[in-house]
Amino acid sequence: MSNETKSLIKQISLPLSIFLALFIIFFLFVYFGFFKPNFTRSAGYSEKTELEHFLTKENMDKNRADTEWFYSQNYEEISVESFDGLKLVAYNLPAQKAKGTWLLIHGHQSSPLREFAGLAKFFHELGYNVVLPYQRAHGKSEGKYITFGVKERYDVRDWLLKVNEIYGNEKPVYLEGISMGSSTVLMSLSFDLPSNLKAVVADSGFTSPYEIIWKVARKDKHIPLVRLAIGFGNFMAKNFADFEFDEYDTFKGLRYNKRPVLFIHGTADDFVPIEMTISNFQYCTSEKYMFLVENCPHAIAYFIDEEGYHKNLVDFCNLK
Repeated sequence: MSNETKSLIKQISLPLSIFLALFIIFFLFVYFGFFKPNFTRSAGYSEKTELEHFLTKENMDKNRADTEWFYSQNYEEISVESFDGLKLVAYNLPAQKAKGTWLLIHGHQSSPLREFAGLAKFFHELGYNVVLPYQRAHGKSEGKYITFGVKERYDVRDWLLKVNEIYGNEKPVYLEGISMGSSTVLMSLSFDLPSNLKAVVADSGFTSPYEIIWKVARKDKHIPLVRLAIGFGNFMAKNFADFEFDEYDTFKGLRYNKRPVLFIHGTADDFVPIEMTISNFQYCTSEKYMFLVENCPHAIAYFIDEEGYHKNLVDFCNLK
């Protein structure tokens, strides 16, 4: 090998080595700083029942009391097997002479009682059974990866079938989700769901995994080279969790939906922009209503305006 060739190799190899090193560092940064914290099970969140963000001490105390009330009731744990072989677990609280059932779907890295303890008590005291699943990769349910509604929508379908297996299909069923749970619920509407599903409540949901991931990466996390980072993240999602960021969205769920949908959002939500609920509302062609709570941050409309929240649920869903 000539000296000229050796010199050329050195000239090429040094920049190439630097490029590969930077590529690997950035790839690891995306995995540990973006993908792993947001797309994998986090015991620190999924087992908690406290809902401390943005809440006053009074609201926190009420949520704690409602949680204790639930644990004092005669509830049971039930389970379904997901389409991809996971054991999913839910709390089931039957009501005497029940008028129907509410299925409540919690949000990202949260838990059912952390977000729905108060509503569970409200619905139960109105005479409804309440079923509160742990979403896949959360709490008592199996699974490693969170897919932002893409796979979770199948789980909602299976929980609705489980509700009818337990209680029969003669009584009405109502479906509510909050934050990621809201989007999951809307995505599930593309399925041929049981005919006794009478109404849907979508609280603080996003439009698609891609849109909320882009927003969080760019505006909240300030991730550098955001397009490249999201590309890497999507590669990881596809190869580790078997889904893609733009694989599904709420519009696909709403496209053929005929069931009434109550949309809820806080006007001061800087995590999931209110414009996403407005987009979902505008795309929805079935009976619909939008309840906006002024000066309310993300996903705590129930605590900010409990009376208004109850009234809209009762009126829109025609609860008796």
